[in-house]
Amino acid sequence: MSATAPAGHPRRWLILLVMSLCMFVATLDNTILTVALAPIQQALNATNGELQWVMDAYALTFAALLFTAGLLGDRFGRRWVLAGGLLIFLIASAFASWSTDPTQLIIWRGLMGLGAAVVPGCSMAVIIDTFVPEERPKAIALWSVATGVGIAAGPVVGGALLASFWWGSALLVNVPLALVAIVLIVWLVPQRRAEHPVPLDLPGMLLSVLAVGSLVYGIIAGGEGGSWTAPGVAGPIAAGLVLLVVLILVERRSDNPSIDPELFRSPRFTAGSGVLACSFFVAMGIGFILTFYLQQVRGNSPVEAGLLTLAYAVGTMVAGAKSSQLADRIGPSATVAVGMTAMAAGCLGLSGLGEHTPVWLVELTQFVFGAGFGLTLAPALAVALSVVPAAKAGAGSAVVNTVRHLGSALGVAVLGAVLGVVYRNRFGDGAGLFSHSQQAAETNSLGSTLMRLAQLRATDHDVTPEALAAAAAHAKDSFLTAMQAASWIGAGLCLLAGLIALRWLPGRPPRSGHRAARDHHDR
Repeated sequence: MSATAPAGHPRRWLILLVMSLCMFVATLDNTILTVALAPIQQALNATNGELQWVMDAYALTFAALLFTAGLLGDRFGRRWVLAGGLLIFLIASAFASWSTDPTQLIIWRGLMGLGAAVVPGCSMAVIIDTFVPEERPKAIALWSVATGVGIAAGPVVGGALLASFWWGSALLVNVPLALVAIVLIVWLVPQRRAEHPVPLDLPGMLLSVLAVGSLVYGIIAGGEGGSWTAPGVAGPIAAGLVLLVVLILVERRSDNPSIDPELFRSPRFTAGSGVLACSFFVAMGIGFILTFYLQQVRGNSPVEAGLLTLAYAVGTMVAGAKSSQLADRIGPSATVAVGMTAMAAGCLGLSGLGEHTPVWLVELTQFVFGAGFGLTLAPALAVALSVVPAAKAGAGSAVVNTVRHLGSALGVAVLGAVLGVVYRNRFGDGAGLFSHSQQAAETNSLGSTLMRLAQLRATDHDVTPEALAAAAAHAKDSFLTAMQAASWIGAGLCLLAGLIALRWLPGRPPRSGHRAARDHHDR
């Protein structure tokens, strides 16, 4: 190494590899269960609402504890907090894989999110500690790729496991991956902590968990039950909204807020983080729905469904790798707008899929959707963080990640609720095959309907095969109608986010040398 070359930690590139592995493990779990939802529904007799909670329990605890987890690393040292969080994640994954009912699985998924929440903040802090400023952008870019790879690889890995094992294998795979990461962390990562750690914001953390949890609970309950004015639905939604207002008021008065409201005074920060939240809202919501389309409408096995998502994974990775270069050429606003438009086009393509749509068209639709998602992530994140003062860089990163994961949780809740409501209304009584008293229980989702029809085929010989076939066809048609409605909503949100990007994101790449001037101008 020459005298003028930047000098960082001698093992910094190995440490970066370990931090990337941590991010891969944490983000893989966001999507690996998508191909296992149908087998979980059959094995645990879960409702659509319970499946939504299986997905959202992880995202909610992950998002709610992101900032606090970063502060724990500052206070107690990044190496041990990171290793401890992954140990909690490992143990919870092992117990979750052997769950015998939906409630157990939801609880363990929540604990998995709690453990994984340490990864983004602590791993970013480790990279900042071990890399000099000249190398830091490249290191962060490579670290960010692990996020996209984890999200895209989830369904493929899950499908491959389910080809030979039971649904719990999609969770049990976390155990060896996390164990390897823990050993490498203890071996390679230096034990450093902040010189002046910020006190924990316990009121903000508690309010954020209660507010978002209550809101998501109400949305899921409304989608499952269909009555949005019932006390068990309207009450939690109203309570969640009130708690969000209280959270903002409390955080504005806090000396060390978990979610700093002042950051949102910058239009670029607000637009960048908002676009990220929208992209994850649509991506996770549509991904939740797509697994039922592939396995229950088309009849694909879990491994086939996983392989059919390869086009989405390839689109995300290819476009994500080129997104920063494109943003350098045409600007972040145009790049993000193109990405959100591609996601909207993918949603519209999904709305037109049927039971016998050619596979190449299904793959093309997913590739376009994934490419749009990949184009959006890095430029939107870079713009949001470019206007954050250096003194608030940690808080800004935590806020963006929190908003992004809340978008994921709300996407599954809202689009899943739309799916449930439209499906149930469209299916009705199953062409007279189900009585009104049975309807709520038997037609809650396509999966529960198909399972009930299979039971009738085996036990009720008064029901003709023709009637059962007609009911199954009607159920699939009802699901496709519901998927169409959810896809249209997703497309509309993507187009709105694209317009926001054109209006408030910079038309040319932000220059780090002018960060202070931009921050002063935006504020």
